[in-house]
Amino acid sequence: MGRLKAGLLLFLGVFAAYAYTAYPTVAPRDSADLAAAALTVAPAHAPGYPLYALLGKAWLDFLPWGDPAYRLNLLSAAAGAGCAALVFLLLVRSCGLWAGLAAALALAFSAPLWKFSLLCEMYSWHGFFLAALLWLAPLPGQERTSTRRREAASALIFGLGLVNHQALVLAAPGLAVLWWGELKAAGNRVFLQRVCLPLFLLGLGLYAFLWVRTGDFDRAWGLLTRREYGTWQLSESFGQSMSLGLVWRLPAYCCGELWRRTSPLVIGLALLGAGELWRRSRRGAAGLTIVFLGVGPVFFLATRFDVNGWVARTVLESAMIAPTVVLCTAAGFGLAWAGRRWKAWGAALATAAAAATLWAQAAPCFHRDDFSAYDYVKDLRRALPPGRLAAAAGDTALYATRYLDLTQPDGRGRRLVSFQDASEGERPGFVLGLSLPRLASLGLGPETLSPAGLVQAVGPGPGDDSFWSLSVLRRGRALRLQESYASDVLLAYAFAHYLDGTLQDSRHAPGAGRNYVMAAALDPEDFQIRYNTAR
Repeated sequence: MGRLKAGLLLFLGVFAAYAYTAYPTVAPRDSADLAAAALTVAPAHAPGYPLYALLGKAWLDFLPWGDPAYRLNLLSAAAGAGCAALVFLLLVRSCGLWAGLAAALALAFSAPLWKFSLLCEMYSWHGFFLAALLWLAPLPGQERTSTRRREAASALIFGLGLVNHQALVLAAPGLAVLWWGELKAAGNRVFLQRVCLPLFLLGLGLYAFLWVRTGDFDRAWGLLTRREYGTWQLSESFGQSMSLGLVWRLPAYCCGELWRRTSPLVIGLALLGAGELWRRSRRGAAGLTIVFLGVGPVFFLATRFDVNGWVARTVLESAMIAPTVVLCTAAGFGLAWAGRRWKAWGAALATAAAAATLWAQAAPCFHRDDFSAYDYVKDLRRALPPGRLAAAAGDTALYATRYLDLTQPDGRGRRLVSFQDASEGERPGFVLGLSLPRLASLGLGPETLSPAGLVQAVGPGPGDDSFWSLSVLRRGRALRLQESYASDVLLAYAFAHYLDGTLQDSRHAPGAGRNYVMAAALDPEDFQIRYNTAR
């Protein structure tokens, strides 16, 4: 069987597994915003993700049946399966069939790539673009007769990859090392200037979409540079001051997550593979190592996140895709070394590498019955009366509500706005997910609010807990296992219980203790509530 046919079969098998385990609709957090961007062909949250909006729209037109979010989940599944297939094609030419197949399956069933191939996000495409760049790079086994075509393709793919996810820039130093021998070849400079540079700029030029769609250069530039998040860091809200402890803690956390989210066997094979690659190509080993360090430990260190909080850890999950791609590529070379030393055990070791990852990661990566974000927003829509405005915080609430308004409008005219926007406009009749300091910034406090379940009313509201009877949150596997994204929805319910309890407590009303207990039960890490009934 030819390499391409084997790669196609691998793609189809992995895609089928992803399609079976994918979210049936929108997922928590940013998923619904990317879905809305594809539906409306408009920028998403910063940095706008124009490539995803355009690809998503084309995919929705190509596959016009069913829930739009699920169809976009299948687009992510295709990207994730393509990522695994490209790693297979990279390895099979230099490491053999078994090594390439096992490493590609270990990648496909690693927690980072599997999880983010099940929901409408750009992260599986990030892995796809990195795998494509490594496949085209001059690693051992690469054809030497197609250098110009590979250079041109890499330039275009790198530009598109930066539009998809700006963190791909951290792979550039390692890729430059891999390509250095060919880039400095005599007569190549003219080709780089006349062909590769224009192709790179063509791919990168998709950012002009932001200006075209917003009609405002300053707003487009703010999106592109991620002004609202602090530009040079992933998120200001989780950032810490740089310290020696942080320099050790974040790279160590990255390596620990690789251990947990692949398997110890894959880690060991990757270390063997680094030695094997050094033996075959020192430039290849150095380049791949620098790529790994850039997209892994260096990226984690650049975030300056406090990983003691589970929300920050959840945000970093998607950042594990790129280092996992490099790790599994190195593991393929480790399997080639093991197969050469112990031929009788080569196939068994390869099978064990793929099976160990599948065994370790299958349970938390099953989201076929995960309606948590959808059910949460349905509850929100029931809680808000027709025609009312609510000031909200929380990506799932804001983004998924907009998605349902686009795909399932009910004509009730309620609106959710970010609490930052609410502070400058119409006074909201309800608030949602706002802490007491944020409420104070809107001129609100316990004395001005009434508990109303998932939302809190500005002014008088219901006097009991009957509003919680509206909850229809289905307890799928992800919620039972308290998977990280499902926990994000549980946090929203827990916080609403906590705030309802706080409001009842300020009035010495019954029910405060019950709400505190519910908050602690739903999210014990964030709500270690000590309630004194005598107070």
